Amino acid sequence: MYENLASSFRQDYPKFELIFSVAQRTDPAIAVVRDLISKFPRVDARLIIGDRNVGINPKINNMVQAYEEAKYDIVWVCDSNVYVDPGCMGRSVDKMMQPGVGLVHHLPFGVRPQTLGSELELMFLDTVHAKMYLFINWTGLASCVVGKSCLYRRSDLDKVGGLAAFGKYMAEDNLIATAIFNMGYKHEMTSDLAYQSLGSMTPSDYFLRRARWTRIRKYTVTAATVVEPFIEMIGCGLVASYGFNLLWQTHFLNFLAFHVVIWFLVDLSMYQALSGEKMDNLRGFLMAWCLRELAALPLYAYAVLGSTVDWRDQTFVLLRSGTVRPLNRQLSSTSTPPRRLSIKSVSSSSSSSSSSSPSPVRPVETPPLSPTSSAAFWSKVTTPSTQATLRKFLRHPVVISIVSSTFAVVHFVVDILIKSQRNGVDEEPVEPAISEDEQELDDEESVSEKPIVTKRPNLNSRQSGRGKKYHPDGQYGDGSSAENDVVLRRSARLKTRMLSRTGSSLKSQGELKVETEYGRRSIEEDELSKAVEPYLSDSLSRRGRTRRELLSSSSRFL
Repeated sequence: MYENLASSFRQDYPKFELIFSVAQRTDPAIAVVRDLISKFPRVDARLIIGDRNVGINPKINNMVQAYEEAKYDIVWVCDSNVYVDPGCMGRSVDKMMQPGVGLVHHLPFGVRPQTLGSELELMFLDTVHAKMYLFINWTGLASCVVGKSCLYRRSDLDKVGGLAAFGKYMAEDNLIATAIFNMGYKHEMTSDLAYQSLGSMTPSDYFLRRARWTRIRKYTVTAATVVEPFIEMIGCGLVASYGFNLLWQTHFLNFLAFHVVIWFLVDLSMYQALSGEKMDNLRGFLMAWCLRELAALPLYAYAVLGSTVDWRDQTFVLLRSGTVRPLNRQLSSTSTPPRRLSIKSVSSSSSSSSSSSPSPVRPVETPPLSPTSSAAFWSKVTTPSTQATLRKFLRHPVVISIVSSTFAVVHFVVDILIKSQRNGVDEEPVEPAISEDEQELDDEESVSEKPIVTKRPNLNSRQSGRGKKYHPDGQYGDGSSAENDVVLRRSARLKTRMLSRTGSSLKSQGELKVETEYGRRSIEEDELSKAVEPYLSDSLSRRGRTRRELLSSSSRFL
């Protein structure tokens, strides 16, 4: 969060104001914000603590005070779990100043996953969601905005009641954009991405999150939700295969296989174009992509059949008007007064007026509940929590066995296609890259020992390996005993050093933690994550490790 919030201070723009909104005084984000304010004294920044109840949406309750106290007319709402490049504000304001533009927004792009659930969320955001989001906004036929990072004018929003008027909705970001769109203003996008740090998320957290927003779209954008299965890989492929077979007698399975391959290549190209980096682990990417695509239709069916959503320790009932109503399971048939429910949060948000700043997004408390339906309705709602039920389902041994078996089959097929050598030629070992520890050993031994001559094998000729002996550390020598002794000593020292470092890093007491490139995560993960993660290889925690500095021409067009 520190780096996410710091990105708003680093904006290359001459004059702007930052307003950080925190709902609760005990939020640990307050210390982070104050530290950033002290480190960037030249930036006009301030902190607002406390929310105001204007509706059921806790994000609006957190932002409304900052919205009303902002100095400037252009407001940039940016969630606390995203960061942007330093030039994002300038490019966004340039777009905003064009004639007829009322809102500027940025494509959410998932980075830094650390668990299987986060990897699935990354697959959704960076492939299927990115395609549909860019296509709809390119055509300009309708409003399609995710409120992770967007700019609009306060004077325009005040014409429809201001920010407080959207406090009764849960999907306030798209409804605000729709209201501005209906005024006759256009929506524009820059080439910037809103990098969303995904962190640790279990598979059940991913499924519940996707189900929640599908159910909300069912009442807010019904037409788009109805056709949603046909824009997924499986649904679209089945319909297209049947059509080609009916009209041109193309074999059903042949066309379906062609469709799947092309769909995957498009998603892979989309991810590489947006991330600006080459895919370093194709197998892991393919595994996570397959699981997300196979789970898309069952997840859609589960979502559309329900009308309740769980959000921050509370259950809400969705209404056809697009609003929500809190569902208090503790209400009895008698007139028992509703108890006050609290929504806990450890993340802060910020909302910036003028053109930059992370916006408030993490609520703390909801208002007292008021019964709005008959006691008979409440007595019928006696089913267990949706979240607990889904977690129990995803941890069932049968589900874990099916998912892990599917991954094993895909892993086997991919291994044949990628790793095996053609024409029966065995794959010869390739010299690995020298690590920092090996380089240190080389420096130590260069004075007293004869260096080993290494040579990378020529994979195009089977004769290249003759006369050479392959040693455990991946080096090739001419077979002499002196050089072999040096190799073995070098390998033993490296292993001893690595074991000593590993042993010293373990804690004697407390929960065992695993170091990752972007922090720590517990090894006590969801059962489904444990079953599937071996097939993902080392792809976890490697997505989005570098920021996209430059874009190719095709990426800028997207």
